[in-house]
Amino acid sequence: MRQVYITRLSKYLPNEPVSNDEMEGILGMVNGKPSRARAMVLRNNGIKTRYYAVKNGIKTHTNQQLAANAIKALFDDKLPISQLQVLAAGTSSPEQILPSHASMVHGELGMGNVEIMSAAGACCSSIQALKYAYLSVAAGVADTVAACGSELFSAWSHASRFQAEADSWKDLDKNPYIAFEKDFLTVDA
Repeated sequence: MRQVYITRLSKYLPNEPVSNDEMEGILGMVNGKPSRARAMVLRNNGIKTRYYAVKNGIKTHTNQQLAANAIKALFDDKLPISQLQVLAAGTSSPEQILPSHASMVHGELGMGNVEIMSAAGACCSSIQALKYAYLSVAAGVADTVAACGSELFSAWSHASRFQAEADSWKDLDKNPYIAFEKDFLTVDA
């Protein structure tokens, strides 16, 4: 088995950083009210800023564009992207089911033939992509590989997507059975 080394790292973050105080200005407020749990959640997770692929309510990047921009930053005149042999891309938020996320990233890169592998699933998809890239080099299948993980949840996190749930809250006082029904239906037996 060959030795494997990580020789380059890169990242791509869309738009300007958004502070905790600016979050609801970008994502909106559910039911037109500030979040009551936001301060507690932010205090506990320790995040001070984040990056959203949304501006003025309009999506500015696709998930594959985020990944492709990070991958492009790995290559230069000393190591041109034309030497890439394997592209492994992981995400739990692909733009569509088919073609795969790695296929879409490959298309964004606009390059020739490379082996691609898509990993999907919550929390571990980027590590699965890294493992595939590692194994490709270790087995002698490839010399130049790129592994990436990318997520795009900001467009899905807009307050408008939660309004229907907020509208049902007002019915809860009139019909408390709604809460029981939701709890009952979400418990696995």
